[in-house]
Amino acid sequence: MSNENSKFYPGLLFLSWLAIFTWSPSLTFGEDNSSSLNFGGEIRLRLETLAEFDAFTPTRNDKANETFALMRVRAYLDAKPIEGLGIFLQPQFSREWAQEQSTVANTNNVDDLDLHQGYVDLKGIGSPSLSLRLGRQELAYGDERLIGTFGWSNVGRSFDAAKARWNWDHAWLDGFLSWIQSAPDNQFLSGLYGHWDKDEKTDYEAYLLSLNDKNSGVGGGDLNLYTIGGHLERKFGPWDYDSEVALQLGESGTKDVFAYAAHLDGGYTIDREWQPRLGLEYNVASGDDSPNSGNVGTFNNLSPTNHDKYGYMDLVGWRNIHNGRASIQLKPTPSVTTSLDYHIFFLMEPADGLYQASGAQLRAGSADASRYTGQEIDTLLKYKWNKWAHCLFGYSFFKAGDFLEDTGDAKDAHFLYAQITASY
Repeated sequence: MSNENSKFYPGLLFLSWLAIFTWSPSLTFGEDNSSSLNFGGEIRLRLETLAEFDAFTPTRNDKANETFALMRVRAYLDAKPIEGLGIFLQPQFSREWAQEQSTVANTNNVDDLDLHQGYVDLKGIGSPSLSLRLGRQELAYGDERLIGTFGWSNVGRSFDAAKARWNWDHAWLDGFLSWIQSAPDNQFLSGLYGHWDKDEKTDYEAYLLSLNDKNSGVGGGDLNLYTIGGHLERKFGPWDYDSEVALQLGESGTKDVFAYAAHLDGGYTIDREWQPRLGLEYNVASGDDSPNSGNVGTFNNLSPTNHDKYGYMDLVGWRNIHNGRASIQLKPTPSVTTSLDYHIFFLMEPADGLYQASGAQLRAGSADASRYTGQEIDTLLKYKWNKWAHCLFGYSFFKAGDFLEDTGDAKDAHFLYAQITASY
C-alpha cells in the first residue's frame, strides 16, 4: 500500500462511520433496558479575518492580514453494554481549507484525523459512589480558567488521563492524573477537585492542582507547580456573581515560585422583554517584577479555556495582568442572543511582558514601559436556527496602548468571524 493511500483510508473510514452514525438511531436493549448504544456528532465551519495584526504576528506566523476557513468534524459512539460499564469513542477531523497542495490528491503531510476522546467508564467499583474513567478524555472544571476543553480551537483539548470520582447527593470529588505532552519532556497535570451544590442557586468548589514538567523551568531545570484555590458561583433573584481565587507555589529550576490570581464578576438581569443583563468583571494575575529576581512571580494558568474570558481576540491571558470588563447582553428573540463587551488591560509588571491566551509571551517586557496595554471591544451575535444548527457572528477591535508603543509596534487590530455548527 502506498503512503498516499494509507493516508486516504483512515479519512474514508471516518467519513463512512460519520454517515452511518448520522442515519442510525439510538438503541436500547437488554431485558431491563440497561444496555444502550448512542451515536452523534457535529460539523463546524468557521471563517475568520485578521486585519492589521502587525503588532501580534506571532499569533499567525507573521501574517498580519489574512482570511482563512476552518472545519472541524466530530462523531461519537457512546455504548453501555452492561450495567456499570461505558465505552465512549470520539474521532475528530480538523483542517484549515486551502492548505493542501491539491484537493484532488491526498498529499497533505498534516495528520488531520485523530482521536479526540476514547475512554472506558467503570461505575460502582467497590462502592456505589465510586466511578473510574480511563483513557483520552476532556477535563473541564469550574469556569475553565485553569482546566478546560478550549472548544474554540479547531482541535480543542483532551487529556490522556485516569480519573476517579466519588459522588454524593449534593457533592462530588475528582482525583485525576493526566499526561499532556512528551516534547521536550513528559509533562503531567494532576489534582483533586471538589464540588458542592449548597442549593440550586449556589455552587462551591475547591481544588489542589499539580503541574510537573521536566527541563522547562528557569535555566532548563524542572518545573513543579502546586495551585490551591476555590471557586464560588451564586444566583439570587435578578443578581448573579462568580468569583475565583488561586495561590501558586513550587519551584522553577533553582527559583521558588510564589504567584496568585483572582477573578470577580457580577451581573444584574432586568425583567424586561429582551432580558438585558448588565455585568462588571475584574481579573488579576501576578507577574515578575524583574527577570533577574530570586523568585518567579508569574502566575501559570495551566490548561484553560481562555477565549471567552479576556477578549475574543485571544491577545491576553490570565498572567501578569489587570483586566476590567463591562458587558451588556440582550435576547431579542428566543433564538437570538447578542452581547457587547468592553475590556481594558494593564500589566501588573511591565518588565514581565504581555502573555497571550495560549500562555506564550506575546511581547517582551521592559521595566521602563507603561503598564497600559490597550482596550478591546467585542460584539457577538448567536443565532439558534433549530435544535440541530446554530450560528455565531462576531467582530472585535483592539486599541493598542502605551506599553505596546514603548516596546515595539503598536498598530490597532481587527478580528471578524462567522461560524455555523450542525449537530446530530
